[in-house]
Amino acid sequence: QYFHTLISLITFDFPRSFRYREDVGTLIMGRLPRTIFLGVIAIGVSILIAIPAGIISAYRHNSVIDNVTMVASQLGVAIPNFWLGLMLIVIFYTKLGWFQIGAPSHLISLEGLSKVILPAITLGTGMAAVTARLTRSSMLEVIREEYIMTARSKGLSEKVVVLKHAFRNALLPIITVVGLQFPIIVGGAVLTEVVFGWHGLGQLYISSIAARDYPVIVTTTLLFAFGVVVINLIVDLLYAVVDPRVKYEKVRT
Repeated sequence: QYFHTLISLITFDFPRSFRYREDVGTLIMGRLPRTIFLGVIAIGVSILIAIPAGIISAYRHNSVIDNVTMVASQLGVAIPNFWLGLMLIVIFYTKLGWFQIGAPSHLISLEGLSKVILPAITLGTGMAAVTARLTRSSMLEVIREEYIMTARSKGLSEKVVVLKHAFRNALLPIITVVGLQFPIIVGGAVLTEVVFGWHGLGQLYISSIAARDYPVIVTTTLLFAFGVVVINLIVDLLYAVVDPRVKYEKVRT
């Protein structure tokens, strides 16, 4: 059954859903843009939080800022996504009324932006905590190198030394962890979409499991796996863009 399903997906011959009585491919394509949109915004939020926090924490090593950042990152890892999502709904939707929740009719709109902010923060917080810690450790390792001392001795400003020389050479492990955390984004999106009523693949996945809609479950699982493979391939290709020393050569057989 697995190989039959796999061949069907390769040939785009999608099965029919037991619950929705329609083609699984149609169901997925109707919800996939919402999940991609949410994932991209969540990754953007995590990078905007983690990279500056990690750089500042490394540059101000063992200072109050460094200690506060590390404690905040520990909390970010420890807090469950569903609990954080519920708290954000209570504060920013129920009490303050600053944002909306639910599935937007149009993603690229003010409504879509208003509804994606809270779930994106919920998803991006955990990843930002891990990325900030890795950015800090990678920067601490790089700024102790001799070429950083040489750059400072040439009279370059601290901004140029930190951002152009140190941060660029610390990017490879950061890119790796951001790419490898894509499955975490997907897994977290399953609960986050349910909490916020975001009609994406995550919510479809949960409802299909509850209804034992096996064609949707199998197809969605394989799609998630394919997405992880593609993201890791993109990360490997980005190595050569970030670091010119990395070169890919054709393997001779």
